[in-house]
Amino acid sequence: MPSLQQSAGSGKAAKFVQANPFGPMADPFAGMGDDEKEYHKQLSDNINKRMEDSISELQERHAKGTNELDDPDRAPTGSAYKVHAQMKREKMMEERRRREEMQRLKALKEDAKSIFVDKNNENDEDNDGFDNKDNDGFDNDSDDSDDDEYNDLLNDSNAELEAIRERRIREMREMQMKKAEQKSLGHGEVRTITQDEFLPECTGKSEWVAVHFFHKEFNRCTIMDHHLKLIAPKHLSCKFLRMDAEKAPFFIHKLCIKTLPTLIVFREGKNVERLTGFEGLIIDPSEPDKWHTGRLEQWLASTGAIQYKVPTEEIKEEMRRMGIRPKGTLWSG
Repeated sequence: MPSLQQSAGSGKAAKFVQANPFGPMADPFAGMGDDEKEYHKQLSDNINKRMEDSISELQERHAKGTNELDDPDRAPTGSAYKVHAQMKREKMMEERRRREEMQRLKALKEDAKSIFVDKNNENDEDNDGFDNKDNDGFDNDSDDSDDDEYNDLLNDSNAELEAIRERRIREMREMQMKKAEQKSLGHGEVRTITQDEFLPECTGKSEWVAVHFFHKEFNRCTIMDHHLKLIAPKHLSCKFLRMDAEKAPFFIHKLCIKTLPTLIVFREGKNVERLTGFEGLIIDPSEPDKWHTGRLEQWLASTGAIQYKVPTEEIKEEMRRMGIRPKGTLWSG
C-alpha cells in the first residue's frame, strides 16, 4: 500500500528535517514571495526595535534607581495615582469629620435649647428669644449650604456648651454634697451599735436603715456580715447597722425576732420589710450557705432601700468573659 506522506528524500538533510519538525521555523519567510517577504520583514523589524527600545529604557531607569517612578498618565499602580488616591481618601475623611462635627453640634444645640426653654418658661419675659418665627440661631434653613451651616454651628455653640457645662457642674456638685451628707450620717459602712443607739439611728435623718441582728457564735450571721460589708460602700442611699441580739433583749422581744440572722429594713423609722435567715437567697438547697452577694442586693432593691438592677444574660456573658462575677462574691468560710 503506497504511503500518503511525501518523500523527504534519502539524504542527511532530509533525515534531519524529518527528525526535527521545528527546523523550518529557523526561516519564517520560506515559501513567501518577494513582496510578502519584504512586508513581513519590515513588520518584524519594527516589533523587534520597539522591544529593544523598551528594554533599553527599563535598563536605563533601573540603573538610575527611578524604575518605580511613573508619569501621571500611567496605569493605577503608579505613584502619581497613589498620591491622587491618598488625597481623595483624606478629602473624604475630612468631609466625614465635618458631618460628624455638625451632627454633634446640632445635638448640643438642641440640648441647650431645651435648657433655655425650661428657664424661659419660668420667666415669660424671655420667651421671645425662642419664638417659632425667630429662633435666634436655632432655625436651620434648608436653603443654606453645608459650609454656612457648619460655620453657624461653630459660632453659636459657645453659649450652648457653656449652659451644658454649667448644668453638669451643678449636678456633680449636688451629687458630691449628697454623698458627703450621707457619709456624715454613717452611710457607706456596716457599724455595730448598742441597744441605746438603736432608736436615734433608725429615726434620725437617714431615710433608709437596714439593721442586722446577729449572734457572735452563729456562722450564718458571719456570712450575712460578709455580704453586707460588700454592699454598704456601693449603696450610700441606705445606712447599714448591726446589733448583738444578746445585748438587745428589749428590741428582740419588741420586734418579735425568733431566728438569727434577721435583717430588718426601716424607712423613716418604720419597719417595712424583714429577711429571716437566708430565705429566698439560697441557690442550691444542698449548699444553703453559698449564694451570691447579688441575691441580697436584689432583695434590698425590692424593698426600695437601694437601687440595683439584675444584669441581663448578655451582660452576664460579657462579665464572665472579662473574669467578673456577675452577682458578686460567694462566702468561702
